[in-house]
Amino acid sequence: MKKLLQISLAVVALGATLSFQSCDKIKSAVTPPDISFTGASTDVTIPPTNDTTSQAAIGVAPLAFNIDSMIKAQTGGVYSFSSIKSVKIATITLTLLDGGTANNFANFTYAGAEFNSDANNGSYDPYTIAYVENNPDSYNITLSPKVQDATQDVKKYFHANMTFYYLIVAKLRRPITSTLHCHVDITYTLGF
Repeated sequence: MKKLLQISLAVVALGATLSFQSCDKIKSAVTPPDISFTGASTDVTIPPTNDTTSQAAIGVAPLAFNIDSMIKAQTGGVYSFSSIKSVKIATITLTLLDGGTANNFANFTYAGAEFNSDANNGSYDPYTIAYVENNPDSYNITLSPKVQDATQDVKKYFHANMTFYYLIVAKLRRPITSTLHCHVDITYTLGF
């Protein structure tokens, strides 16, 4: 009888182990891979300025974005914003759409991008995405600075239907004499 009980317990333990392994396989099969998205791109207007002494935000653009709808569209409605475990920034590219020889990134000694959102009633400080210090004094209308910390989870800035605020931060080498429009392309990675 004792031997029968030991065999029964061994069979139950083996069954439980196999069951847990199967659950992990099922879970990994139904959990989507990370999703990259760039749909939250926008244009920031940079007005003419003569200030070459201070570093400051020289252009801000709000962008309303329904991240919940985007996730549902990319996962066939299976997942939503509440399924997200992390949001990380992978890449950023800044492009001056109307830059010319007198007004381009050569005018900037420092150029950076920050963002904020209306999450938590907009009470978070802006997050610095990337920047270039000692930017070369050579004609350039595109910057792709390395993301400051690609491992940083910025999910706290996100909610299902939100407004992003992109900021271009700069210190100028020489004045900007005409209005510039800077297209901001950011790739985010959503982890599930």
